[in-house]
Amino acid sequence: MLMTDHHTNHHHRTVEEAYTRAGTSSSNLKVDPDRRGDADVLIAAGWSPGMLGGALMRLRGEWDSAALPRHGDLGADAPQLLGRLRSLGQVLSAVERWAAAKGLADARTLARSCVCYWLDPTCHACLGRGSSLVPGTPLLGRVCKACGGTRKAVEPMGQDGRRLLNLIDDCVARRHQSMKKRLHATKDRG
Repeated sequence: MLMTDHHTNHHHRTVEEAYTRAGTSSSNLKVDPDRRGDADVLIAAGWSPGMLGGALMRLRGEWDSAALPRHGDLGADAPQLLGRLRSLGQVLSAVERWAAAKGLADARTLARSCVCYWLDPTCHACLGRGSSLVPGTPLLGRVCKACGGTRKAVEPMGQDGRRLLNLIDDCVARRHQSMKKRLHATKDRG
């Protein structure tokens, strides 16, 4: 979830939220020695290794800030909506290259399926409720058959999909930790 206007205390933002804000909506990129700001976050990102982790963090921020319909088909607006995700091409290309290098079957489909799942793992059958709606009412009925009540879609493409999703999660976690470590030195500012 992205930070909203009523969350102005920088100490409560996650590194990913701070990075997304700094990269997408900051109007002040001045470095202030007495206060940690968006410029510090971008500097930490630049010094952090892991290009795929950074691209994934940008993609997540773009996804969260785009007005994309959740839990369903994008329909005819898909090209326009997905065009807002500027980091998508870079991420898909890098993930596909990794899958191909590891000899995973159908690397292109695997990369696309896993990145889409990573962005939105919600079960589309129950819209993330874990149960189906009773027809004609707002009440929840039986446990969703598609997700078994977990509220998450089935991970794509079996073991290869799990392996790729682990890579994605690991890249983001490493980038996050590196940025957090670099920002730690500035935590007492502001």
